Amino acid sequence: MIAGGLFSEIYNTLFPPLCLACQELLAGGADEVFCQKCRPLVSYLTQSHCPVCGTVYPDSPAFDHLCGRCLDVHPDYDAARAVCTYEGVILDAIHKFKYGRNITAGSALARLLVNFKFPDIDIGAYDLIVPVPLHIQRLRRRGFNQSLILAQSLAGKYQIELDFSILKRKNQTSSQTGLDKKERAINVRGAFLCVCPEKLRGKNVIIVDDVYTTGATLNECAQNLKKAGANRVVAVTLARVP
Repeated sequence: MIAGGLFSEIYNTLFPPLCLACQELLAGGADEVFCQKCRPLVSYLTQSHCPVCGTVYPDSPAFDHLCGRCLDVHPDYDAARAVCTYEGVILDAIHKFKYGRNITAGSALARLLVNFKFPDIDIGAYDLIVPVPLHIQRLRRRGFNQSLILAQSLAGKYQIELDFSILKRKNQTSSQTGLDKKERAINVRGAFLCVCPEKLRGKNVIIVDDVYTTGATLNECAQNLKKAGANRVVAVTLARVP
């Protein structure tokens, strides 16, 4: 422990932590991601929301209640939650991580995820964490799965088993960018496959992804996990499209 602490001090002296947005030196602890000036630019999702899909009611004084879509058709996941909105400094940071292949930015964003306290989801009560998989061809091009990096940090924080091979993407779908909700659902239909279903029977599972847009990908993953025997499936993402 002493040696580890000394190494951290030396590392932080040689490579001081910088704000993910403006690159200013961070004066606080190792868990900080943004400086005091940039921190207020992050819009955390703490308002009233739909208890299933997590749709936020920003100006509603009412308590949490089901949204119209979930009243009409309940998603295959039991709940979906995100840390903050996908805009401004968060959008820039995720792009830096995901498309700029900046693993340092990814590590900082993972800290943001694991240190956020979801008010109505007890992460520690779940049995298994599963990242949304990339198709092998896209994984080779990018060099890493951003969802896996986030999932590893969450699993480490809560000491929950992580399995990145139980859910596979069998089809290489086209990009979801620019597609509406219906088109996204069609695009990912049949794209995933659960292997070793015996590992899922009766388990409560957390799916991890970077961004919730329409929920189509997460819903398809949850459907496969439940068909394979999972008991409860919730989706946790770093950001959500406002």
